[in-house]
Amino acid sequence: MRRVALTLVGAMLLALLPVSVGGCNITCGCASTPDPNWTPPPITAEEAAVYAAKAAGVPVMTAQLAGGLAGRSFYRADAPGAVALVDAESGMVPEVVLTDQMPGADTVSVTDSDAQTAAETFVHRNAGLTTEAFTVSVRVLHQAGVAAYEVAWRDAGATATPKFQVLVNASTGAVFAFVDLRMQLNLTAPIVDQSRATETAIAAIGIPGETVTSADLGIDFGSGDSQKWAWSIGLGVPSATQADVYEHGALISVDAVTGQATIVKS
Repeated sequence: MRRVALTLVGAMLLALLPVSVGGCNITCGCASTPDPNWTPPPITAEEAAVYAAKAAGVPVMTAQLAGGLAGRSFYRADAPGAVALVDAESGMVPEVVLTDQMPGADTVSVTDSDAQTAAETFVHRNAGLTTEAFTVSVRVLHQAGVAAYEVAWRDAGATATPKFQVLVNASTGAVFAFVDLRMQLNLTAPIVDQSRATETAIAAIGIPGETVTSADLGIDFGSGDSQKWAWSIGLGVPSATQADVYEHGALISVDAVTGQATIVKS
């Protein structure tokens, strides 16, 4: 009789075990139901980082999904002094920005020919594109207190939107941005560097003694039809008692294309 009783107890425990496991799934969140409509992009973050690093001409970049534009998903790849966008479906790199080469002054020290040569070298070496079948145009941009050359390539004889364009620092002759427009996306490269954005932010807040506590270049896809580059500049006054503590913190957003400043927090 004792053996029969033990057998019955064991059977009861086994019968209860699935209920306990199922209860864990419900009450303690041991598992979650995946979104049945979500599928990973064809290009992985690791692949996107490799493609971006080649286009930016840097050894290593890291990438993560950043948002969408015109129904497409994009990775943002980052490295010290470089940012790039990578199409999550094809691996194409439609935009590269070299933040440490951006102009900070309205000064022109290089010629049109020098700017074109620098742009062509970048397009051939970094983007792997040929410019032979296109018509090139070179012009100087003066905006937001800085100067840059825009070198653009269009179909021969065409006056429509360029196929791709390169921005060159008019003071140094260094390429700081590349935009591939063949995907027909509304892309606009930033032109204002961190130093110029910082000056604009300090002038906007108008408080003497402000010190920069942070400066980050961000990208916003907005409604999904166009992108926006903006510097987020954190400002503060050093504490009288602690040098590493800041008082009266403020956050200023500076449009990296137009140079317009917006006080987010004061």
